[in-house]
Amino acid sequence: MQIDQMKTWHWWLLITLLATLIFTVRALGPVDLEGWAQHRNVGYVMDMMWQGSWLAQYDIQGRILSKPPLHTWSIAPFAAVFGVDRLAMILPAFLSVLVLSWLVFFEGRRRFGLLAGAFAALAVVLSPMMLKHIALVRSDPMFALGITAAAFIAYHAWETGRGWTWFWVITGLVTLIKGPLGLVLAAAGLLAYFWEKRTDSTTQPPRMKLWPGLLWFFGISLSWFLLALWQQGYELIDKMFFDELIGQAAGTRKSSIPGENLPKPTLFLLLRFLPFSLFFFYGLWRVFRRPAADPAERRFERFLVAWVLTGLLIFSLAAHHRADLLLPLWPACALIAGREMLRFMHRIGQIQFVSGLVVVALLVIGGSYNHYHHPTGKRAENVAYAAQMQIAAEIIQAEAIDVQQLQHMGTATLLQMYLGTFHPWLDMNSLRQMLDSQPVVMLAVEPWALELLEQEAELQISPLLSDQHPLTQTPVSIINVSLR
Repeated sequence: MQIDQMKTWHWWLLITLLATLIFTVRALGPVDLEGWAQHRNVGYVMDMMWQGSWLAQYDIQGRILSKPPLHTWSIAPFAAVFGVDRLAMILPAFLSVLVLSWLVFFEGRRRFGLLAGAFAALAVVLSPMMLKHIALVRSDPMFALGITAAAFIAYHAWETGRGWTWFWVITGLVTLIKGPLGLVLAAAGLLAYFWEKRTDSTTQPPRMKLWPGLLWFFGISLSWFLLALWQQGYELIDKMFFDELIGQAAGTRKSSIPGENLPKPTLFLLLRFLPFSLFFFYGLWRVFRRPAADPAERRFERFLVAWVLTGLLIFSLAAHHRADLLLPLWPACALIAGREMLRFMHRIGQIQFVSGLVVVALLVIGGSYNHYHHPTGKRAENVAYAAQMQIAAEIIQAEAIDVQQLQHMGTATLLQMYLGTFHPWLDMNSLRQMLDSQPVVMLAVEPWALELLEQEAELQISPLLSDQHPLTQTPVSIINVSLR
């Protein structure tokens, strides 16, 4: 079958199967929950599911959540069915990437044609950054999905004057994932109005009733925040506003300043989304030099470019730089890239293009298998550490130790996930308070925490297990601590 003879449902099926295959390859790989800051989100899920902390969660180290909890809430139904384990926690990421690819295909097919939309969806599924995030316990894919849905709704509302309510509802929900930046990115494409008006003076501005929309937005986003603030107090404001929102943007709590690494996000966009980013940057040049003759197509391509360039400007000026932050821009990039891929196919021929695309897909899937099943460097250390925590948990459970009485200092989140407990780390003050009410505290520690305890002269430390015990082959030790 020729690629241009494939029907819409063929592409839906291909995109779905491809995303599912990549997710399966990733999910069957070794556990990597100690890497990419996933352990914090794992701790939030444990606190929510086992401690009933639904409004605001803490991690194992006793740190309050740094982002709103919608992503954590989305894991709850899967955790209720599968238990608090890796599969339950990575399913929302997979579904986010899958639905995002569907959404890009649907919008691309409608605006640029069937093949351009299909190639754009493939650019979403096969890009290296999506391969990473399709099976991570992180909120970035869900954030990108929400922004993309809201952006497409905003464009449709700009065209028709209808549908703004859904824009505000979705951006309110997006704010509950990673904060108010979602609203800015979702609306960024509307800046294309000023660009388009220079070409067509009859272009109508986005028309909306602002106050009803703002009521929806703040009603959704502030409903959680005010309840959580009532429950948690200043600690929530300090973490979310001063540490995350202001601290990340301005670098007030980091060693960087805004604009210090101005070109870095653009380089991230080029290098972390190869080879599809090459088509995007060429397509970006074409939008400026050779805009589409059709008014509807021209307006949409400028909407996409305004979305991407505004986002790049924001991330370039911020003090905090991470390639993962660019995920909400990639759907717009992929749509421009998909159109250029179609033009490229017409230039070189279907057989050559399809052959190259198949080679890329095989390299991507094979490379993903090799990278995630045979990790190296820091990731190999994280994987090995996670495996040790599983072994340590199995040994502790085999010893019939009462894990509900076992306290922790410096141990991994995964150890408690496998034990089925949620006991935030004790510090020295809380340990002393506990020893005031009971003679002995049974404590799980790692080497660095054990060294700190041994420096306290008033503490008596007794190993619970012998030096030949299998647990000594792991970083975890079980000790009894008492006052001298």
